[in-house]
Amino acid sequence: MHTLRVKIEDIPGPTVNAMTDELLSLGALSASVEEYRGADTPEQEIFGDNSEVWERCTVQALFAASTDVDATLAQWHTQSGSAAPLKYEVEEVPDQEWMDSVRASYQPACVEDGLWIVPSWCEPPQPSATNIILEPGLAFGTGEHPTTRLCLKALSRLPLAGKRVIDYGTGSGVLAIAALKMGASEALGTDTDALAVHSAKCNADLNGVAASFRAVQCSASPADLEPVAAAGLTDVERSFDVCVANILQGPLLELGPRLASYVRAGGVILLSGILVEQWPAVKDIYEPFFADFEVASEGKWALVTGTRVRDSKS
Repeated sequence: MHTLRVKIEDIPGPTVNAMTDELLSLGALSASVEEYRGADTPEQEIFGDNSEVWERCTVQALFAASTDVDATLAQWHTQSGSAAPLKYEVEEVPDQEWMDSVRASYQPACVEDGLWIVPSWCEPPQPSATNIILEPGLAFGTGEHPTTRLCLKALSRLPLAGKRVIDYGTGSGVLAIAALKMGASEALGTDTDALAVHSAKCNADLNGVAASFRAVQCSASPADLEPVAAAGLTDVERSFDVCVANILQGPLLELGPRLASYVRAGGVILLSGILVEQWPAVKDIYEPFFADFEVASEGKWALVTGTRVRDSKS
């Protein structure tokens, strides 16, 4: 098994953090920044007074072997509005090499006071906290991306005791697992990637919540059979207290009626994976089903929440 390592050269320092965030949202397994050094170029000073990046940078991103890297970077280029062409190269690296590099750099991360993401090989810095233990695998959602943190913070503020939660686009399972450790009685995760489904199940086991968690694979196309019903679960419609979907704007817009159908009257939906300027378009799609919308943000990323209203089927 192998992973694709993409080396993107000569990126302006002021834009590099946004670029790594956006690559993670487009499916990168990890993204790191280093100094860009062209031929006969002297070592750069750190860019800016209080920054930790250089004036010109190289970004290294890792993607699953099945990724169409050219298409993914073209999508980033379009979203970013950059006029400059990207200079990049792609090479295959063994999965173990990627895992070793992750283990060397991935440390416990404090989402907020009392809530931590902890790699499986580390001791929790705050044992009494809600600690979500993860074995980073070939799945998105290690707590590094702002949208993951926004969702985790939002979940921590909900009364989850005894609630049913669906995590649509579960990735590593981090959000579903967090909900269970915060008191939810049951969580269901879906993902289009079989590796993500496997990763989520393994992480649920690491956290001692496997008995309350189920993960199923679904199609990427909303036109295909509804995934939860396809998995043999019939008590789905209007049966979840919370639906969280940390995906991308396009799928969120396409999946509006489906995601709304999962949530019982008075239940809550959490929608993320979008930029701040994209939230009004998301709200327009979900407004027939939800009310009391709120928006939280971290940098350029947003989380939209809403409360399910009653209708003739409620």
